[in-house]
Amino acid sequence: MQNFDYFEIRINRSFPPWALGKGLCVAEIYINNQPLIEVVRLIEKPFIQAEIEERRVAGEDIDELAFPAGDYLYLPPSMVLLPSRNLLDEPWDHGFRLQSNNLQAGKAIVLGCTCGVIECWFMQVRITLNESTVEWADFGQFHRDWQYNLGPFKFDRKQYVSELYKHS
Repeated sequence: MQNFDYFEIRINRSFPPWALGKGLCVAEIYINNQPLIEVVRLIEKPFIQAEIEERRVAGEDIDELAFPAGDYLYLPPSMVLLPSRNLLDEPWDHGFRLQSNNLQAGKAIVLGCTCGVIECWFMQVRITLNESTVEWADFGQFHRDWQYNLGPFKFDRKQYVSELYKHS
């Protein structure tokens, strides 16, 4: 019997809580019961610290709070849940034109920018569909060349797809 990673989507209809009780509805992604943003934050922390130190050495007066690790927002359900195929075999078009041999081409967006413009600062992953599995590998920040030691994650395809249907 094969051990699979566990994939879950939780719909949060009030994140972040804005004035007048209205908020943004996001599809929070959990892998093995861990919020994806928190997993990414731990990986990015050393990269952010190194960049801050490098910029300080170069004489830049930089505020650490201006560069938080894992500074992402979960995607809207319309980009995550079916009928969207972003987390299956049709990555959402981020609008950047890439050569077909670019390592970022063909990757799905899994986290977007906190400013609300997803393409501003986003996390990608290569999703491979097999008959009985879905694999997430080759995570990357679109605007940085950081090497993420994250994954690969292998999910049971039936369980994975049921999450994409669960809230639609």
